Amino acid sequence: MNILESIILDVIYLTFPLLIYLFYIAYNKNLNKEKNTLIFELSLLTSFYLVYRFGVEAPLVLINIPLIIAYLKKKDLMVLILSFILIANYITIYSFNPVILILEYILYFILNITIKNKTIFMNTIIILKNIFYFYFNHITNISSIVISIITTWLVLNIVIYLLEKGEEIIKYHMSVKKLEEEKQLRISLFKITHEIKNPLAVIKGYLDMFDINNQQHTKKYIPIIKEEVEKTLMLLNDFLSITKIKINKDIMDINLLLEEICSTMIPLLKDKKINYKINITDDEIYINGDYNRLMQVFINIIKNSIEAIDKNGQIDIELINNPKNIVIIIKDNGSGIEKENLEKIKEPFFTTKKNGTGLGVSLSYEIIKQHQGSINYYSKEKEGTKVVIDLPKLLISF
Repeated sequence: MNILESIILDVIYLTFPLLIYLFYIAYNKNLNKEKNTLIFELSLLTSFYLVYRFGVEAPLVLINIPLIIAYLKKKDLMVLILSFILIANYITIYSFNPVILILEYILYFILNITIKNKTIFMNTIIILKNIFYFYFNHITNISSIVISIITTWLVLNIVIYLLEKGEEIIKYHMSVKKLEEEKQLRISLFKITHEIKNPLAVIKGYLDMFDINNQQHTKKYIPIIKEEVEKTLMLLNDFLSITKIKINKDIMDINLLLEEICSTMIPLLKDKKINYKINITDDEIYINGDYNRLMQVFINIIKNSIEAIDKNGQIDIELINNPKNIVIIIKDNGSGIEKENLEKIKEPFFTTKKNGTGLGVSLSYEIIKQHQGSINYYSKEKEGTKVVIDLPKLLISF
């Protein structure tokens, strides 16, 4: 075995436990500082044992590398433990002079306190350790000492380099994880904020039309406003939980939902002077869905259609009842969507609106997806937009 192979093996023995330590802390979310320190110290002890037991090139010098790392990482307890083990090992197995050994390791401790530069301290320890080692073995060959110093320096620097790079990767990994968590938090906050605008917009619309002296307005508008307030409270509950939008499915009549949406939105369409055509059946069509969440989706789509219309507006709503699924089509003659924007429309935060959050379509897509359905946008600039929602039917009989 040549010297290069020996160095590689020694590096593996020294770094393998430390790399296992780094992998462990990278994937353990609940690792506190005390556990981190304990596992690191166990890794140093394992490195010490492996290089002592299997080390190839001057192992009695290289077993001091874990001690030097402990010094560099300011692990005082491990410094004491490794120093004691090393002194005991040299005395009991190799019969080195105990007084000189104790003085040697006390000297290292003093140098650690006095030398602030890590590189100088590390190189000083390497030189002194090799000198003491060859002194105890009564070897005076200068070339052997120089080769041992170079080998020790090379192995130590490779180990330190790999450890530092590993720590950098861990820090980057942790930073990315934290950024991802923050991103998910922002998405949740933006989703709730965006969706709160919808019921508030409906409430504002009805309050603008509301005449307090008109009893018909009171009977008709107050229940609708109350429902929108309840939707807002539900959204605020999502805001407080800061979690993924929850879907609470139950057997529901999709036509009943569409009828309620139409009765809610028609007064606003009339107020905006937008013509509308609604083609839904009177049949009972059941699906397994979340009534309020699906209402969010449809109101958001219709609201977007209203905002896209400039004049001579037309919005058509159609339901197609197939044997195994239903298809709801919402079509407008608004400004339409450019081709390149149409490809990005489902992406979170993508928006062409000046004050938009870019999460309305993304949220609708998520809700429909959790209903095992699909939502697709078809649009041409200045020709309008067609939204097609496909949902599976619930085949039941009463």
